[in-house]
Amino acid sequence: RSPVVDCLSRTVVEFRGSNRTMVSAYVVASRDAMKPFLQGGQNRTIANSDPEAQLREIQMKREMADKRPVSSPDEEALDEGDERGHYKNALTRDYSDWGKYSVTGAQISAQEVQGILILSDVYGPFTEATKMLAEKIAFECQPVVCMVPDLFRGNPWKEDVTTPGFNENGQDYEEWRATHSDLRVSIDIRAAAAVLREKYGVTSIVVWGTCYGGGRALEAAAGYLPGGQVHDVDGSIGPLPVDPDVAVAWYPTRYNSKALFGPERSRHLFLELEEERNFAVMGIFAGNDKLPGATPSDAAELKDLLAKDDRIKDYMIKVFPDQDHGFAHNSLGRNHDESELDRFVDENFGGAGRVSINDGDAEVACLLSTAFMETYSRKFLPTTGPAISKDESASEWNEDLSMKNLEYTYNRDVRQEIDDSLKNFKEDLDEGILIDPEDETQRDAFLEVLRKMEPEDVPPELKIKEEDDFATVYAKLTARDDFQLF
Repeated sequence: RSPVVDCLSRTVVEFRGSNRTMVSAYVVASRDAMKPFLQGGQNRTIANSDPEAQLREIQMKREMADKRPVSSPDEEALDEGDERGHYKNALTRDYSDWGKYSVTGAQISAQEVQGILILSDVYGPFTEATKMLAEKIAFECQPVVCMVPDLFRGNPWKEDVTTPGFNENGQDYEEWRATHSDLRVSIDIRAAAAVLREKYGVTSIVVWGTCYGGGRALEAAAGYLPGGQVHDVDGSIGPLPVDPDVAVAWYPTRYNSKALFGPERSRHLFLELEEERNFAVMGIFAGNDKLPGATPSDAAELKDLLAKDDRIKDYMIKVFPDQDHGFAHNSLGRNHDESELDRFVDENFGGAGRVSINDGDAEVACLLSTAFMETYSRKFLPTTGPAISKDESASEWNEDLSMKNLEYTYNRDVRQEIDDSLKNFKEDLDEGILIDPEDETQRDAFLEVLRKMEPEDVPPELKIKEEDDFATVYAKLTARDDFQLF
């Protein structure tokens, strides 16, 4: 459910897609994410668009504001022979916040706006589930611009309730699917990515697809062009390939994983020309899924191919046991059992909504996907460290295909665990003995330890004598600057 005040801007836009015809898209973004758009998108000034130039401008302005003349009497000698006034215009440089790897640099990196190109399932971009997914990502990952293009040009799959298996035009699924050519859909996706870059001024692109859109997301990441066709359906040059930094595919369908990924992938992939290109892939699958491309065996095959693909900088493939196709985003849609009162409260007062049995896994899937996406979509000061797929300390995440069951975490008896730990605690000292300074029965043993700590080069007045008591020994030892008890 959408909060009352969520700082999101929602709108439906149009852009020119395949054959230069207009395509609708649902766009949602936070207020901050819209700043590059308001500044002119890709055509905004260098100072506003280049993060390093922006960083230098901020740091130099702050440094110039701290410019000070030398006036202290003990620094007057600096003025001698200084006809150009170098010392009188001395700068105070804060090296703790200078350069890229600084507090200001981190702030600019956090302000980068990523473009999230969401490719919907066959029901189109304007279902409540898909719009809610876009809004959830835009709110939780801001600043990002989420665009959901209408890949079906106002004609999504909608089964006629009177004739199951057919739509209102009497077409079955495959007949309806044939009306949307792969080339036209590919051109529309590429045009939408161009809009994000040129109009919204995003620094990177993430393709995020569900079901049918998940397959297209994998194709866009791999650089696949239907039939190897660069041109549009009318023969004109089409938009540039998407070239995303991250692909997130939820239960993807209708794709050829062997042609897209792995050492034996198709050599006709357009972006194969870019030798140093790399990207990250996140895949979410359902354990009970039967659709081709989205089954657990398909997930295992995709994971194996990604591991052998030299373009993949990181990947994570997870199968959620006992879940059905669409579990991660369909739960975001309206519950048909809701009363009119529930709907009114949710829409007008930001109600919390009802929690279904799938909400837990759906939330985990979304958290994993958004965290993975944010890790690899940042351009300025990108995240560093080992890839998840190669990190030995994170083996439970990269080795196991099935998502582990987290239910036990809610049934833990933390108090009992603490009591058991205290009861079974054993001191494990590598060397030495354990002494409690406050225990009077150990005072003599402690005194002997202190006597042995006396250095050889001690001055005569600090030399420990046989008759010295505990307090005197301790005082003589601590009188030396280099003495450390612990």
